[in-house]
Amino acid sequence: MDALSIFWHRSLGRPFRLAKTVDIGNGETVVLLHGIGRSTEVWDKLIERLKGSARVVAFDLLGFGVSAKPHWIDYTTEDHSRSVIASIVKLRAGRPVVVVGHSMGCLVAARVARQRPDLVKQLVLFEMPLYDGLPDRRYYKLRLDIYRRLYTKVIAMQPTFERSNAKLLERLASRIVAFEINEQSWTPFVRSLKNTILEQTAASDIKALRMPVDVIYGSRDMLVIRGKAQQIFGSDSSWVTAHTIRARHEISKNSSDFLYERIKLGIDATPNKSGHSRLKDLLLST
Repeated sequence: MDALSIFWHRSLGRPFRLAKTVDIGNGETVVLLHGIGRSTEVWDKLIERLKGSARVVAFDLLGFGVSAKPHWIDYTTEDHSRSVIASIVKLRAGRPVVVVGHSMGCLVAARVARQRPDLVKQLVLFEMPLYDGLPDRRYYKLRLDIYRRLYTKVIAMQPTFERSNAKLLERLASRIVAFEINEQSWTPFVRSLKNTILEQTAASDIKALRMPVDVIYGSRDMLVIRGKAQQIFGSDSSWVTAHTIRARHEISKNSSDFLYERIKLGIDATPNKSGHSRLKDLLLST
């Protein structure tokens, strides 16, 4: 990173724009945000489904893939969301977009929608690691304690990246989220884990939204805690629709097909005279 970039972003606090690795198709814009330590490659199956129906844009989140990896950033939800917002604005889509998140990308997407509701018409959130705002029950407490201990242990690690440690790091990656781990992505990973996943804002962000939100979980996913939308987001959660499908944490063909159907509802929704979309009215009437 050159001196001008460091001055612009570090000294002046300007957000980084993310690497746009996919921009394909025409029509309503759908923005894809991957999970922690991943890249836009995780969306390949969904992109194939969507590209004939919409303009599909996939970004590498800050610190991952081919996006910038500044060492001075804390990688908080705010850091990630500022870069996503700057990147969506740069798209010049002309109207609000559908934002789709996977894993940590869901937490970032929720923050983006709360900060700039004028930019987002619908959220589709797959495998959101929502640990804040869960009901006060023994089951949730036990699962949450396990996750926090595991994540805290990972955060405290300071691995070396010699060839002799490759297998160990591969096993670690598969236990967390099967992410691509290397020397460049390690700092963004541990800081994002601590400051975005463990110190999350998604529950309060989603409660504040007035737009359609699909929260989708896989029945075979051991990395997230599933809960009823009404329990997590409160009784006034008519904007939130929760789904459980037969899937693991990865974005498989089955989960891509289901995501496509939910996204298509947002793509096809058109504003009526009251300013609501037909999809919003449908959710409010159920």
